[in-house]
Amino acid sequence: MKDVAELAGVSVSTVSRVLSGRIPVEKTTAERVQDAIASLNFRPNLLASGLRSKSGKLIGLVIPGLYEPFASIVGHLERYATRRGFSLLVGNSRALPHVEERFVNNLIQRHVDGIIFTPVSGETSAMGDLLDSDIPVVWFDRVCEDRRVLSVKLDNEKAGTMAARHFLEMGHRELAVVTGPEPVELVHSRLRGFVGEARSQGVEVRHTRIMEGDFSFESGVRLAQQFLSMPELPTAVWAQNDLMAIGLLKGFSAAGVDVPGSVSIIGMDGIPLTMMVHPELTTIRQPIQEMCKTVVSKVLEYRRYLENNQLNTVFEPELVVRGSVRSLI
Repeated sequence: MKDVAELAGVSVSTVSRVLSGRIPVEKTTAERVQDAIASLNFRPNLLASGLRSKSGKLIGLVIPGLYEPFASIVGHLERYATRRGFSLLVGNSRALPHVEERFVNNLIQRHVDGIIFTPVSGETSAMGDLLDSDIPVVWFDRVCEDRRVLSVKLDNEKAGTMAARHFLEMGHRELAVVTGPEPVELVHSRLRGFVGEARSQGVEVRHTRIMEGDFSFESGVRLAQQFLSMPELPTAVWAQNDLMAIGLLKGFSAAGVDVPGSVSIIGMDGIPLTMMVHPELTTIRQPIQEMCKTVVSKVLEYRRYLENNQLNTVFEPELVVRGSVRSLI
């Protein structure tokens, strides 16, 4: 299909629209596409029955990884989609923009009924063809400036504020943060909330104590070792997801550093594993199940939400206090 698009001088989504016949295409454009199809002897076989039917009952999902909380998100989305008679087609972009774009174009070619998308960044190159396709799009935990794209997200800045506030209320002043990868927008929102709240209480988070991880357990272990190599250990570290927080806990414990005796830790997401470690992890919980239910509703009732101007749905985070933060007061 890409070859047809290049020969006709149009986008892949335009070729897809000509093939499906569901969305009108300018006559001269359609003729160029048909000529290219004939010239290349192209035989579309991706859809079989889907090209002839109004709906393939298929929702596409593109996410940046299969680590938590995305593994749980996939499960919840699949359950809610199934209840409404739809199947879920999942693409893991591994946070690589070119893989992300390939998955999106794949979903366009399959004429899915809607796409749930967690892009690596707000500047994703995949959006051009996606918006041209007229497929309903809902961003998960991101907000798109284009009003044709609905969104469901957490108040990530507030999550950072809550983590810093809890540390400060427990008497901590030597704060540190382990962030996710720099290109991810929510990383900046969470960091802004954390640093801003600390600053409002007269505490500066040193630049050397803001470390970048990749949302994996392994990066948490590695960054614990980096903290231990510093002349002075912070008394409190917020990790921007639970897997990195558990990695920090493992790394500190392996070096004989007591948590929370010497270092306090807060995680982010509220995954079940936080209750299976020792000490149990204090975390900022995302209402994942409720968010997933809303995402499926918005992608399948896209037109209603759009007409009612219900573009962005923002959920509140929740502080879950357990045993990984020590009081210094």
